[in-house]
Amino acid sequence: MTTRSLKDLAVQTLTAPREAAEYLLGLNIARNTLWMALVLATVLNALLFSLSNYLFPTPMPMQGLFDNPLLYALAQGGGLAITVFVLTWVGNMMGGKGQLGDVLIALVWLQFMRVLAQALVIVLGVAIPMLGGLVSLAVLGLSVWILLNFINVAHQFDSLGKSFLVLFLAAMGVSFGISIILMLIGVSAEGVNPNV
Repeated sequence: MTTRSLKDLAVQTLTAPREAAEYLLGLNIARNTLWMALVLATVLNALLFSLSNYLFPTPMPMQGLFDNPLLYALAQGGGLAITVFVLTWVGNMMGGKGQLGDVLIALVWLQFMRVLAQALVIVLGVAIPMLGGLVSLAVLGLSVWILLNFINVAHQFDSLGKSFLVLFLAAMGVSFGISIILMLIGVSAEGVNPNV
């Protein structure tokens, strides 16, 4: 794909997410390439998140995790990998036809869209702080809408309600999985275990 077509695909993802998802699924990108792209997107997201934390420090739970870009990237990457498997499994349990690669390409593309959104929010946060916060909320809502459409296409549901149920059940499963990952890398609700 050229830079121009990537730009067109990004615009289409925002304006016609169903058509964008259908296009992405038709690319038939090798699964190992998609996993590498997911790692790259995770690293970029972690770097931008750390920059955002540096520019706009705010107190949050598990501060030790969010202060450490490496731990944050590990937690986010693990969470995304679990999300791919859980969305595939839950969707198939509900009659969906999506394969692991279908869900993977959808989440990889959405992560790169998130990188662009984070960069925009950081720039706006520096230039016009109030606008940055509003755009951040709009990005969250738009992200859920796009993800529902991508799940719908990946599993061939033709029902956003069913996609929402898949997303809800998957979110519960992923939350459980992430809590286990955080325990394994030594992160508690208070922060990073000093022995790690």
